[in-house]
Amino acid sequence: MRILQSGIYDRFLSDQSKAKSKIDDLTTQISSGKKIQDSYTDSNVYSQTLRLDSDINSYKDIQNRTEKSKMLADTSDTALNNMNDSLRNIKTKLILASNGTMNEDNLKSISVELKNERDTLVRLANSSVNGQYVFSGTAINVKPIDDDGEYNGNGDSLQTQVSKGVNIDYSVDGESLFFGFDNSISKSLQSNVVLKSQKPEDNSAILTSDNSVEDLMGSNTTAYFYLTGVKHDGESFKSKIDLNSDEKISTLLEKIENAYGNSEVKASLDNDGVITIVDQKKGNSKIDFQLTASNENVTKLSSLNTKLEFNKSNDTLATAGVDDSAYFIKDNHTLSSNNPLLFGDGKADATTKLSQITNSSVDSKSFQMKITDVEGNDKTISLDLSDNSTFSINGTTFNIYNAMEDENTGAAIPTKADDFTLAQLDSIISIAMSNKTPTSNTKGAIDEASKEAKTLVEVSLDSDGALKIKDLSENDKDIKFSIYDKDADDFTKGSSLSFNSNHAVVASESKINFFKDLDDIIKSVENAILTPGSDDKNLKSMGVRNALSKIEVLTNHISNSHVKIGAITNNLNNENAKAATMELNVAEFKSKISDIDIAETILKYEQVSLNYQAMMSTISKVNSLSLLNYIK
Repeated sequence: MRILQSGIYDRFLSDQSKAKSKIDDLTTQISSGKKIQDSYTDSNVYSQTLRLDSDINSYKDIQNRTEKSKMLADTSDTALNNMNDSLRNIKTKLILASNGTMNEDNLKSISVELKNERDTLVRLANSSVNGQYVFSGTAINVKPIDDDGEYNGNGDSLQTQVSKGVNIDYSVDGESLFFGFDNSISKSLQSNVVLKSQKPEDNSAILTSDNSVEDLMGSNTTAYFYLTGVKHDGESFKSKIDLNSDEKISTLLEKIENAYGNSEVKASLDNDGVITIVDQKKGNSKIDFQLTASNENVTKLSSLNTKLEFNKSNDTLATAGVDDSAYFIKDNHTLSSNNPLLFGDGKADATTKLSQITNSSVDSKSFQMKITDVEGNDKTISLDLSDNSTFSINGTTFNIYNAMEDENTGAAIPTKADDFTLAQLDSIISIAMSNKTPTSNTKGAIDEASKEAKTLVEVSLDSDGALKIKDLSENDKDIKFSIYDKDADDFTKGSSLSFNSNHAVVASESKINFFKDLDDIIKSVENAILTPGSDDKNLKSMGVRNALSKIEVLTNHISNSHVKIGAITNNLNNENAKAATMELNVAEFKSKISDIDIAETILKYEQVSLNYQAMMSTISKVNSLSLLNYIK
């Protein structure tokens, strides 16, 4: 077969083009270090490279996020460390204040120093970085602690993503920092009346547990002790204790312990002559203690002519003789109770039922309210809990209904006693205090009255769980409010739920309200209150000596949070290092897929270049051949 010169030329030209293209590709690879420049060159390499680039960027993002998170955690760590220093300073000053050698002027000077430390703690609580408050939870733009020590943030921790679907905390929220419970602490209560001998010859000597009931009462007749208490789990009870005059106070203490049952509390009479009740269970406790003594045997405390109170109070009573009828404390336009409403491991909320707070049925319970509303009207409100619960305002009765209606008939469903919630109580209080009486006894009219009432009166629970009523109207009247179980003073009836009472002083407890506790401590020092009851104006103050144990609780709580933020910082460092390592590993793997082996590629380049040069030389020689050369 004849091979034409033009065919030979076309073949040479094609081979030259392929060789030139290969040289260009290798030249580009050597200059860029990459195997491919365009997706169509090798789709498999290209798709793997895209995926690996995405992984690398993801790990870089994690490093950036953890670095930024660590800035906030480091700021928190510094603030908590400084808080611990400030609390140690407070403890040192409290030790000095409690030694009994300080006069009132000395104590006032110490209280000024304590206030300065308190201001320092407020500033530390409001620490920020890049304009973000570190202890506000996720409400990072909200200043967490105001001048009154109230918390305005939330209880949610800030989180950062460290892998798909995995988030970790990088902050300590203010709600857990400044509130909560120390489950290593047992709650203890103290009476605020010093027990002294009533015998003239003893010159009012402070009694001990070995003294007799006669020494306590000043009479050789039978004494009756009326005990109202609340157990660890919130169950309330009443117990009447009869003692002969020659029996010892230690016997009274034993019978008090027995009334709580199952070795739940330890009762003692300390060296200051006050009764101390200590919960034998640690952690969140609801125990309470009220004791009244008399030589009269009655069924209702309100009928006593003479009595010995173990707990003094300056509260004004709505009904004479019924301690639980004390009016709520007024501060400007806000009324507050003194008994926290607790449920489970914390305070109650709007959905909590009264039966859950008391840990017992409230069926057939009746509560009385004595109030002065926002328009200055005096009223009596009755709340009667049963299968068809009702409330009455000055004798006009209204039914209480569930929020949801019957799904089949659409009819309103009466609320049963043990289903009655704090939200329903709040509505009744708002209606009564705002003077927005329902126009009729229908669910619609009652709901409408409640809606209007809440624009004038706000009912809520404070940070401790105590009931709080705020006057939102502009009437500027002297509002008053009291609520009590109608059978509170009746010892023939069962347990009672107390909202506001002449309760014992809380000497120690696991519950923490950081700045409120600090304010109570400072108040004790400022007013030179060494022990409960030693100041007639501040009868419920814990006293300087109890303040020492409280500051220990606060210090431990802050220290635990400090440990927590340390663990968070370590976690962030670990996640950052892990992301950096993963980024390097993926980059190396990507390099194996997309990057060239420079030595191998240069060798290929040299081989292809040499072949190209040889081919060009051959083409040159072929092109120079004449017809004569072919004939030869």
